[in-house]
Amino acid sequence: MKYQDRFDKLEDLSNPTMGRFMLTQVLTRMASTCKECQRDRMRCTIKPLCPDRVFLNMLIALGAKTSDLPSFCYQVSIRALEAYLKSGAKRDHPHEPRYPLSYFRRYVQLKKDDDEFNFEAFKKWLETTTKKTVFGYAIENKWYFGVGNGIFIVDLKRSLVSLDPDGDIVRHEALEPILTFLMKLYDLSAEILKDMQDTWYLRIDFPEFSEEAYSEYVVPQLKALREHWSFVRVNNFDSNTQFLIGLDPPPEIAMRLDGLRKTAMILAEIAEVAPKKSSRKRGATSVEAPAQPTG
Repeated sequence: MKYQDRFDKLEDLSNPTMGRFMLTQVLTRMASTCKECQRDRMRCTIKPLCPDRVFLNMLIALGAKTSDLPSFCYQVSIRALEAYLKSGAKRDHPHEPRYPLSYFRRYVQLKKDDDEFNFEAFKKWLETTTKKTVFGYAIENKWYFGVGNGIFIVDLKRSLVSLDPDGDIVRHEALEPILTFLMKLYDLSAEILKDMQDTWYLRIDFPEFSEEAYSEYVVPQLKALREHWSFVRVNNFDSNTQFLIGLDPPPEIAMRLDGLRKTAMILAEIAEVAPKKSSRKRGATSVEAPAQPTG
């Protein structure tokens, strides 16, 4: 089969609301770019013509069969995944790679209609391969696995596996497991609070900062936190400096994995300069919050 014909077949996989003309233009450009890129295997390996192998990821996300993918580019992506797993998941992979679930079936024997068994089998395989403890959480048709400093998301409905999809929108039901993993990853003790209106907050306490240290270290980080969240409050009481973050982004900003990761990183930076009386290393837990946060 000609290379162009492979991409022509993918029209049937597209979102029906997209115009046929637009789809044809995209697929034609994709086929031409991939063909040119793979002529030079060194370039395809080190610096592909589409940044971060976006064309490959797009095809995988659309549900293309392995035989319909640009073969050498796909092989390079798989080798990068294998190296990433052997490294203990150290987050040195290309930007937001996607993989078909069928690739993992050669290593994980999944049973039909046994979601609990399949979830545990995938988790065990990740632990064996990376030699790391894996944090796992299942929600409907999705599995979330935290391993090393990365997050795997397995979408059973789309037969798709995503690695650190920082640009993806985080749905409300996935918020708690992802935050729990990130708090453990950055060695932070935090609580997820839920009020009567089902508004969620993240609360974390540090030993109380002096006024000078607060101005120097905390104030700049507050500005960074408010880029991601509408509500950020800091209170001092009982010899603690408490952060309370409303887990609702500003109206024009979607809640994405990248924002949650950056929030955890900011809090970890604050923890580094906090006074040395700390009650960290507990992980995130959920408790009920009052209707209105109080200081």
